This record gives sequence, C-alpha cells and structure tokens, in this order.
Amino acid sequence: MSADQAGGELLVSVGGTTIVATEVVLAHSQFLHAVQVEAVNWRTRARRIGQLDLRAPLSVPEPLPDLLHAEWLLDQFQHRCGELADHLVKAAENYGHAEIVAQRIALIYGADLAHNLGQFLRSALMFSPLAMVSVAVPGLGLLGVISGSKSGSVGGVAIDQRLLTNPTVVSLVRVAVSSVDDVKAGLMGTPRIVGRVLGDEGLGVIGVSNTALGVLTTARATGRFREAPVKVVQVGAPRRVTAPSGVADLAAAIPNAAVGQPQVRIERYGPAGKPSWVVYIGGTVDWNTVASSEPWDLTANVTAIAGQNAGSFAAVVAAMSFAGIASDDPVILSGYSQGGLVATQVAAVGTFNVQAVATFGAPESSVPVPPGVAILTVEHTDDVVPATGGDSRVESDDRLTVRREAFAMVRPPTNEALPAHNLDRYQETAQLIDASPEKSLQNFQDTVTGIVGNGAGEAVLWRGIRLPAGPAPK
Repeated sequence: MSADQAGGELLVSVGGTTIVATEVVLAHSQFLHAVQVEAVNWRTRARRIGQLDLRAPLSVPEPLPDLLHAEWLLDQFQHRCGELADHLVKAAENYGHAEIVAQRIALIYGADLAHNLGQFLRSALMFSPLAMVSVAVPGLGLLGVISGSKSGSVGGVAIDQRLLTNPTVVSLVRVAVSSVDDVKAGLMGTPRIVGRVLGDEGLGVIGVSNTALGVLTTARATGRFREAPVKVVQVGAPRRVTAPSGVADLAAAIPNAAVGQPQVRIERYGPAGKPSWVVYIGGTVDWNTVASSEPWDLTANVTAIAGQNAGSFAAVVAAMSFAGIASDDPVILSGYSQGGLVATQVAAVGTFNVQAVATFGAPESSVPVPPGVAILTVEHTDDVVPATGGDSRVESDDRLTVRREAFAMVRPPTNEALPAHNLDRYQETAQLIDASPEKSLQNFQDTVTGIVGNGAGEAVLWRGIRLPAGPAPK
C-alpha cells in the first residue's frame, strides 16, 4: 500500500486557521477560477466575431444566431464556474472558522477544569511545598510518557503505541499541555479571568512556555534538564549538492537523529559575493532527562519550549556563524521535531535573514515568527510530539499549515514507538505536498527555488557537543 493510500488527505490551512480544507478542494477551486477566465476569453472572442459585418459577402440573412447562442452559453458557464469556485472557498473559510471555535472551546473548558483542579489542590494541601511540586507533575509526567515511549514502556509498564497514535488522544494532549499553567494559577489563588485574558485561550502571554519553565525549575533541583555551553565542529569535507526544488528535498536532507552523528547540514548556493543558504536541523537524539554531551536531547527540548537558550539552538547559531552566513544572506531553514522548534526560534530572533522555514513534526506553533517569513508547518494529526508544544494562538498570514493523518487507512506498526512521528513518514507527506496542485503549496515551492535557484551548491555537516558532560573532539 502506498503512502497516500495508507494515510489521509492533506489538510491545508492558509494564514493561521482562516481557510482550512483538503488540498483537493482548494485545487478544484483554483481550477474552476482558471476555467472561468478561459470562458470569459472565449466569450469575448465570440462577441468580437459577432460584431464583424459578415452578412454582405456571405449573404447571411441574420447575424449568426448560433454564435450569439454560444456567447450566451459561455457567459452562463463562466458565471457558474465562478459561483462554484467561490462556494468552495467559502466552505473552506467556514471550516476554518468552525475549527477556531472548536479550538477555543476546548482551550477554555480545559483551562477552566485545570484551574478548578488547582483550587482544589490549594484547599486540600494548604499551599504546601507538596502542592508546588504537584504543579510540575503533569508536565513531567507527560515528558516521561513521551521519553519512555521511545523504549516502549514507562516505569516498566508497557505502552500500547496505538494510544499515542490516536488523533483524539493527540488533541487531548495538546489541550492538557496548554492547561497545566492554569493548574498553577488555581493553586496560587490567581483569578480565572487572568488566565482567560493572558493565557493560551487569550493573548498567549502566559502559557506553555511558563509551564516548561516551571518544569525546568523543579527538575533542575534534582539534577535534571541542566543546560551547559556547547561547541560545534565540522564533520567531513564539503561536497557538491543540488539545490532543493521543493518540500520533499527539504525533508530528505534533514540529518537522521543518531548519537555521535552530525545534527546540522548547511548548504551554500550562488556566487561568492551573493550566496544563499539552506540549513537543515535534525530531531531529538537522547531522550534521557539527565543532560549528556548530546545537545539534541530532552533537556534542550524542554529548555527550548521554555523560551530559554537550549543547547541545540546555540549549536545551530554557532554552526551558521562558522559556516560564514552573513546577517543579510538569504536563508532557508528546514527542521524535524526538535530541529523544527529550533528553526522557528532562529527565525524569530532575527540574527539572520531567514526568508523561509519548513518544519516537520515540531512543537513550534507557539513561536511568533516575524512577518514576511514564509513558514510551512507540517504535522501528522496522529503524532503526539507536535502536541507537546500546546495549542497555539499565534496566527500569521505567512504561516501555511499542512496536516495529515499518517495512519488513516491502516493500523500503525507495533514495533515503532511513535510511528506517526517517524521522519520517513514526514518525508512521504512532503512528497505528497510537492505533488499537490494546491496554489499555496506551489507558491511555497516557488519561494524555495526563488531563494536558492536550481544550480549546484556545497554542503557541510556540523556536530554540536555539550561541553561539561564529555570532552569535545579537537
């Protein structure tokens, strides 16, 4: 069974969540608009022919009645095509508005329930140190489930991986992560209105990042999630490569997550005086809660979500600087999982001239990318990892989101911990994106080729090492 048969259709969201539809619906709308334009052109030609004085030489007693009828039919046809295309777009907009309403309702009710739980804990535990520890338990517990699931068990108890590959469970995890800060607010006696205005269900000023910061504070007291400086080294010699021509190429070149292997790939294109760059960032390698020499670990994951300086982020910025990327050079970033989160954060800080970002399976949707940066977010609805970033209230006209259920038609394999999160599955989805006739997806591909062209370039691999946990190679 092929990838498109095993998985569901592509669901495309344009500009935040204002338009949401399958790529087939949007492609049909664009096709109907194109047909409408052609019908108008043919109607205009028919009218011009009808205005010619053909009666004298042809001895035609009437002004070509068949031509007049054809003109009328073309006029009716172009109007009908336009109406059908507009109805399809309107249906997509209604779908988007319905999604927004459902999302907000889930956030509000989840936050209300979490706030009530915090108030209960406040009353039951009388604001004791035990209560404060209990605030971090949901976050730590969720991280434990995800990290433990990589080995198939948590605390020695086997996990049915189909539970973490269920779109409903993924949605619940997203709401639960967004609501942990409301437990803390209830525990501390903060009025609920504060969360509704400033939390994830409001302006997003407080939320998932504060939750992750609380997890860091609690866990670091036990020796976990402790960040440290990093060093980057070049791995191997530069090699010739071909410029990416679409989303599939951006996904295919991302380094595979493996201990001791490079996590960053940097490609340079164009002339020496005016280069453009593509930076590929790999996913999490080490899922242990105790930091090691590997900066792409769970420590960096939580630190990045908390909005702090994660080891993986520092390593990417250092590698880009050592590679020679100037502040005004056009840059494309492509990242998978933690790499996608880091990619959006690199774009957000504004140190480099990032013009486009593609992320795959990343918990990055709450990172506010600056206006003008074309961002493509690819998520599987049965992948729990993007849900650990919470439910985003960040909306941007530059953000294009593509969702797909990786195992819509078949049962997920039992020999993989998080099969919908596998990079291979996202590479399959990326191929479907390139094959789609949907205009927004094609525009993103055009953005990529417009930045790097279609010629040959040079690729260099880089590896980051967290210094205190182990000696860095010389």
